[in-house]
Amino acid sequence: MKSRGSVLRGGRIGGAPGAEVDRGGAIEPRRPVPYWCSAGHESRPVFATTAEIPDSWPCDRCGRPAGRSEEAPPPPPPPLGASPKTPWEFLMMRRTIEDGEKLLDEALAKLRASRDRR
Repeated sequence: MKSRGSVLRGGRIGGAPGAEVDRGGAIEPRRPVPYWCSAGHESRPVFATTAEIPDSWPCDRCGRPAGRSEEAPPPPPPPLGASPKTPWEFLMMRRTIEDGEKLLDEALAKLRASRDRR
């Protein structure tokens, strides 16, 4: 007998007779609601007709925020954290250009003095 993946056959999970009842009662009528993200993806989550429909929903494909308007979707979220700083930016957080020139002159003087001793 060939296996057909992970398909369960012959039984009902939870004992409920399919999708017709939910915990002993009928399922509420439902409707799909379209949402669009800034990448142009459309998501259609299904809500009960009596449920309050949210203004935004995470996109099913990329996770960006999606809105109800296809013409004006919400903007993508800003990138997480600031971009990495360069060594020069870290240096400029601690020193001024004048401080750097002074340190450079001192280091060059030490280097020249050590060369002269040889």
